[in-house]
This record gives sequence, structure tokens and C-alpha cells, in this order.
Amino acid sequence: MRSLARQTYRHFEVIVVRDGRTPVDQVVTGWQHELPITLLGTDQPLRVSHARNLALSHARGEHVALLDDDDVFLPHHLADAADALRDGQADAVYGQALVSHTWIEALPRTPHGLPRKDCPFDAVFLAVANTIHTGSLVIRNPASTPVRFDETMTHCGDWDFLLALHHTAGYRFNRLNTITCIYHQLPRPGAVTSAYQRSPTPFSRAQTTVYQRWPAQDRREGVSGVVPGVRRPDRRARRRRPARRPTPVGARRPRPPCHVHRRTRTGPYPPRPAAPAPGPAERRELSRADCPGAVRRHPCHELTPRTTG
Repeated sequence: MRSLARQTYRHFEVIVVRDGRTPVDQVVTGWQHELPITLLGTDQPLRVSHARNLALSHARGEHVALLDDDDVFLPHHLADAADALRDGQADAVYGQALVSHTWIEALPRTPHGLPRKDCPFDAVFLAVANTIHTGSLVIRNPASTPVRFDETMTHCGDWDFLLALHHTAGYRFNRLNTITCIYHQLPRPGAVTSAYQRSPTPFSRAQTTVYQRWPAQDRREGVSGVVPGVRRPDRRARRRRPARRPTPVGARRPRPPCHVHRRTRTGPYPPRPAAPAPGPAERRELSRADCPGAVRRHPCHELTPRTTG
């Protein structure tokens, strides 16, 4: 509410939908002296898609902006959107959304250190992933179109809504070059956090529904279908690693003497002349550092005969 009261564009109405979980009557009453607020909803819990459709059915303005409780509009959000929609070149505009893990209501001095949701509009890429933040979106009122939020979807309903606006209602999207809102990803329990604690996650199931409902078009082939290698990458392929190339025998480094101990070497070493056979009156033995019975020796080894009485 505070971010709405700070808007430089003042020709708007506010529709608050109570989802039946958290009481908001006192909050709405505290802002009614500054904002034209209409409170809707029942005491029964409502899903997000149902709440948004209820608000759309009561919206009287020419354009509609969506604001969740984890979003904050910057003061120029509605003004920039109204200027972009006034020339009639687009039916939906969206700005850059700054992502913050702490609650802030204004741009920091160095916003470049924070991530942001900022992707140019691409219809093919939108069919692969949701690249538009709902809180940064301002659209022409879809009352004259059949497009509404799918109330059977508990997750990814905003993504399905954007695809329906583009493909069914023919909406033209335009991206603004400024940061217009702040999206807060706070470490608190919520619908998103609880959804990722299940397997398969509701997001994975909703993603499958969106892919089946709005198939992507491959620009390279000009046919409809799943974009190869983008939507469903082979998990086994991600685990594959290129096989190590065998090292040639001639490129191997000679092993140190400790590895030659008690082994007969037949490697690429030059032959050495055979030692003379010991006489019957003399007993010879090799030191422990040598290999007993070796015929071809490591170059670093030297035979040191030892005579024992």
C-alpha cells in the first residue's frame, strides 16, 4: 500500500482481494484516506488465480497492474507504463524487476550488485520459461477478451496467463529499459517454499501442463513442437563425460626404482649385457634394492655384487 501511495501517476483505483487467511480489514481502513480502495473476498480461502479473476471482474480502468504482497512498486512504475501504452504500439508492458533477499522499498545506491528479472520479449522463449515477472507487468484490461487465469492451476498460473494473452488475445508485449519494481525472495515459509519440499514438485507438474497447452515453435525448422535440447534435456546426457584418451606407451614417464622392485621389466629400455655367471667357489647375491633374477634392469639401477664367506 505504501508503494501505491508513492506513485507519481495518480489516476488509478486499488482492488484488494482477501484470500480468507490473513485479515486485512485494518490495513485497508488505514489507507482509505489516501487511496480509493475496494475490498473483495470472502472468509473462505481463495487460490491466487481465483482472487485475480475476481479482481479483474471488478476492474474499471483501461489498464491493469498486478501487485502481490512480496512486491513493491517504485514511484515511477505506473507512470512509465502509462507512457508506453499511450501510443498504442503495445498491449502489455513490463519493466525490470530487482530481486532482493531483504525487505527494501527503494533502489539501493548500487543496484547492479543484485539480481534482476530482465529479459527482452521473445515469444518462443516465453513458451520455454517464464521470463516476465508478474509484478512488473501492466496490461490492457482483458475484460473484452476470453483470457482469464486458469483456476485449476495452483502454480505457474501467471505464466499460462501471459501465453494466453499473447496467443489467444493477440497482445503485443514491450519491455521497458528501467527498473520499475522490487521482488522480495525472503527466507520465510510460503507457497513456493512448501512446494519445493515435495517430489515431484507442483511446479514440475504445472510446467508439463503449460508445455502441452502451448507448444513452442522451433524457428530453425518452422514447425510446432518442443524446442530440442531446451525443454527436456536428457539427464543421462548431462552425466556423460568425454572418455579419457589413452596415453601412448612411449609417452609414459619411467617409473621410479621402487616400482621396479621384485618385477621383471620388459619395458622400452635398452638391453644390458648379461652379467657373468658366478663361479663355484664364490657366492654372489644382489642387494635388496635390486630385483632378484632380473634380466633387463632399470637404467638407474646398478648391480653391486656382494661376496659372502
